[in-house]
Amino acid sequence: MLKNRKFLLFPAVLIGVVILVMAINLRPSPEVKPTLERARVVDVINLEQQLLAPEAAGFGRVAPKVEWQAIAEVSGKVVYRHPDLNKGRVLDAGTVLLKIDPLDYELRLAQAEADVSASQAQLAKLAQEEQNLKTTLKIEKNRLAISKKELARKQELRTKGLTSQSTVDLEQQNTLASQKVVQEIENQLIVLPNERKVTQAQLEVNLSRVSEAQRALEKTVISLPVDARISSVDIEQDQVVNTQQVMVVAHGIDTVEIDAQIALHDMQVLAASLTQYTAHADGKPRADQLDLSARIQLSSGSFIQQWPAKVTRISDTVNANQATVGVILEVDQDYSQLSPETAPPLVNGMFVEARLSGQPNPHWVIPERALHGDKVYLVDGGSNLKIQPVTVLFRRSGQVAISGDLASGTQLVVNDLLPAVAGMALKVVTVNGKSVEEAQAQGQDQEHEQEPAS
Repeated sequence: MLKNRKFLLFPAVLIGVVILVMAINLRPSPEVKPTLERARVVDVINLEQQLLAPEAAGFGRVAPKVEWQAIAEVSGKVVYRHPDLNKGRVLDAGTVLLKIDPLDYELRLAQAEADVSASQAQLAKLAQEEQNLKTTLKIEKNRLAISKKELARKQELRTKGLTSQSTVDLEQQNTLASQKVVQEIENQLIVLPNERKVTQAQLEVNLSRVSEAQRALEKTVISLPVDARISSVDIEQDQVVNTQQVMVVAHGIDTVEIDAQIALHDMQVLAASLTQYTAHADGKPRADQLDLSARIQLSSGSFIQQWPAKVTRISDTVNANQATVGVILEVDQDYSQLSPETAPPLVNGMFVEARLSGQPNPHWVIPERALHGDKVYLVDGGSNLKIQPVTVLFRRSGQVAISGDLASGTQLVVNDLLPAVAGMALKVVTVNGKSVEEAQAQGQDQEHEQEPAS
């Protein structure tokens, strides 16, 4: 019975092996998937040098270029005050703002003019006196000559005994008296030029007093020298003012200044772009001689307004806390062309943004998104990735000027690659924003256009 069971075990095992072999041979083979393409799809642009100027931004407050102060140069009571003399008013040049009581200064002028008239009269008197003395001197000299002849005649008669000694002595006294008169007149004529000099000097002093009195009288009227906006008023009608008192402060409206604070690095970049400039006559470079363009921008909510500006000078100090340097800009404005809706005026204290542009020079210019730190991605001749280190020169409006080992026509990858491995395979799909086919067709058309006509 046991032997029959052992014989039954072998056929069962054999049948199982046959079924296993058949199952292995008859099973379907697994689906074979195609090999995945390993090249990364990229967009590229062709590198070409472009003209680009660096731009620096800074901020500053508007200040008037001309600040005029009405300082009292004479004292007295204010007898007139312009009805529109109030803070914020814009007044024209030549407008009379204030008048100080001129009575005391008119009296001083009248007294000085009277002194001038007296000095002039004294000079005329001296001139007439000199003329009279010269005439009198001529007469007295003739009289002296006659007296001398008479004395000589009587002396001769005395020697002959025809006249007395007393007669001779009397005639001699007359001759001496005539000599005395002539001597006195000559002395007066000698002293007269000195008196004339003294009187002339007094006349000049009196004339200067007249000029001083006239200036003092003119200073009683305070007029606006330029078109200006009134900033502050510290005087009222019938108020007594003292000398050196500040009565009115006004700001000129034709030109304003902005002390824009620019970073030192940005100023260095701007200076590096100035490859040529015209030096001043003394050989020293000046800010207004540099080829720098500037503009001012005022932003308030959705309102944005810009003004062209002019670089006039560089501040003499550097802000140690912010590492900025002040660049003084000037903006000319015509109030007749301004309106609050479209072009408001620049007034004192406005906080504005200043933008300075240097000279445009050829640079390798790439989009901001194509820069990865200090490296760019290039496509080498074999459609592989090349990671090229570069130096960033400056940025402007989403573009970056760089320098490095670059060549014209090199393809620059503009999209990001994660991860970016040098040598990895790349597939270009767009060139300069166009598909590869369109770019190739455009290149062929340009080559045909450049071929000379047969």
